[in-house]
Amino acid sequence: MYTISVNGQSYVVEVTAGGDINAVASGGTAAAASAPAAAPVADAQPLPAPLAGNIVKINVAVGDTVETGEVLLILEAMKMETEVRAPRAGTVASVDVKPGDAVTVGTSLISLG
Repeated sequence: MYTISVNGQSYVVEVTAGGDINAVASGGTAAAASAPAAAPVADAQPLPAPLAGNIVKINVAVGDTVETGEVLLILEAMKMETEVRAPRAGTVASVDVKPGDAVTVGTSLISLG
């Protein structure tokens, strides 16, 4: 068994003699538990998916300040990439999807405060 850390999160990985991975379990971290929670943004509004598709790339993170028209993420639908842009200036309050996620029309992608 091995314990590895990725982005501050610990994982216990069990590997067989042949190199196959038997199990992966999240171990948590003391640093993550002691980190202060981000302050919620009072006037955060969700940005819904304009069409069904898959998330290809996310260009912002929680706490980023964005301007009107800035590309927030790329959504792929029917082999075509669509740039989802900020409808207004604000601060990213939450990122509700990750690359590879499949979304439907209206799914919350990002919340802007």
